[in-house]
Amino acid sequence: MTAGLAVSLAMVPEAVSFSFVAGVSPLVGLWTTVILGFFAALFGGRAGICSSSSGACAVVVAALCASHGSGYLAGCAALAGLLQIVAGSAGMGKLIRLVPHPVMVGFVNGLAVVMLKAQLTHFKSAGKFLSFFSPEGKATYGCALLTMALVRFGIPKLQEKVEAVKAVPPTLGGVVLTSVAARFFNWPIKTLADVAGAETFKGGLSVLPKIGLPASIWTPFVNSPLETLKIILPYAITMAAVGSIESLLTLQLLDGIIDDGTRGSTKREVIGQGIGNLASGLTGGIGGCALIGQSLINAQSGGGVSRLSGISMALFLALGIVSFAPLLGQIPVVALAGVMLLVCQSTFSWGSLRLLGKIPNLDTFIILLVTVVTVKDDLAKAVLFGTITSALGFAYKQSTRISATISQTKLSPPSGPTLPNVKSYNIDGPLFFGSTQSFARLFSVKEDPDDVVIDFTGTRVFDHSALESINNLADRYGALGKRVYLRHLSSDCAKLLGKVHGGSLPPYEVIESNPNDPVYGVAANPEIYKDVPVPKSG
Repeated sequence: MTAGLAVSLAMVPEAVSFSFVAGVSPLVGLWTTVILGFFAALFGGRAGICSSSSGACAVVVAALCASHGSGYLAGCAALAGLLQIVAGSAGMGKLIRLVPHPVMVGFVNGLAVVMLKAQLTHFKSAGKFLSFFSPEGKATYGCALLTMALVRFGIPKLQEKVEAVKAVPPTLGGVVLTSVAARFFNWPIKTLADVAGAETFKGGLSVLPKIGLPASIWTPFVNSPLETLKIILPYAITMAAVGSIESLLTLQLLDGIIDDGTRGSTKREVIGQGIGNLASGLTGGIGGCALIGQSLINAQSGGGVSRLSGISMALFLALGIVSFAPLLGQIPVVALAGVMLLVCQSTFSWGSLRLLGKIPNLDTFIILLVTVVTVKDDLAKAVLFGTITSALGFAYKQSTRISATISQTKLSPPSGPTLPNVKSYNIDGPLFFGSTQSFARLFSVKEDPDDVVIDFTGTRVFDHSALESINNLADRYGALGKRVYLRHLSSDCAKLLGKVHGGSLPPYEVIESNPNDPVYGVAANPEIYKDVPVPKSG
């Protein structure tokens, strides 16, 4: 639970900042963090993930808030939550496994840069960095450095010597000690209350969120449901996609960091985020997703093994907003920024810099592409561009791998004597839509003898395009009065060739069956494939 307390403090400046991005009151962002964080931790895919209003989602809905008011954000968040619940129930979260490792590396690097840029704003005044020699500059930079030193070195060293201190997460201890020092020495630095406004931290029951959609979205929805849905649906779809992608990537990252022998559930994570966003929208919130930075703080503070850490984060934050708001408002912003700077340092994949020049150029390009797009645009586009680029690169590489060796083989035609020396093309490499043209160029149809064997032992027929290319090749031989014998095809592949050819194979295209034929399924059109059973091994 102490890990949850530490994360709750780190959530405050992020929630406040994202509220400003979305164009709503800081209290809206804080209560979004409480409600979304609670339900996402309770129903999510794994322990350790902390959710909040997020910059990725706030950027998406900022235009909606500007054009239709903040009330529409609640409806958008609720609708995005419903879409996530549907997508999660349909198992669409599994698609995250298609995200290649270079995309993940570029994502975490770009995210580290984004978080770094967000923290640097706390060291500026009127758009310029504070001077190191001014009183404000000395206090601001000193406070951040003190927090970082306590979190990284001071508290851990103290924990080695004092048993009682081991229960205190370094992040929590560092922020508390720095806040006390700033208050005691009266340092001229900005506090959370200075940034978010005193009204945000006035406390009391009056700051509790109201249950139900705001009238500004409910009234137009009742009067013109289709028109209102038309306005918020595009934003809701984008928010659901962005939030799901960032949350699933956070889940994958924590799976690799927290060595507890368990793997997170992508289905539960998407559904949990959907429930959280739905609940957030129904209490006037703006929605959000899992935050990698705060989730890493939670994991590093020992909160990655229990859902209680994420739940307690939400409860502690709610308690702080209602009961200890004035005290919470006195925490220096740069103390929390110091914690986030350490998170930036640990988030960035420094090992990727050592790999430059040692990994394929395509992987290097994808890492840089995803990093730049994450920083310049948004996470969803970065992952989409990176995944598409990686897929195209992979398809191109595979398309160049198909080849053939020529040998002589024994052939026993359906009629006639056995032929001892027949020309055989032994295919090697995958046969799919990207390699069909290269496959066709392997054969010397005009120069070949009347009987030719094509041996598929070293290849695999993957899709409908491959089936078409085999039939087209056979037609070329048949047009010259020659016959093609196809060896070592999967049984369903053999049947599909006949179906694709109009129901049955022509006499010049002969398939030789053998007990040693390979077993695999072909990705063909459903209307062709529906009555051809997929072969089973054994």
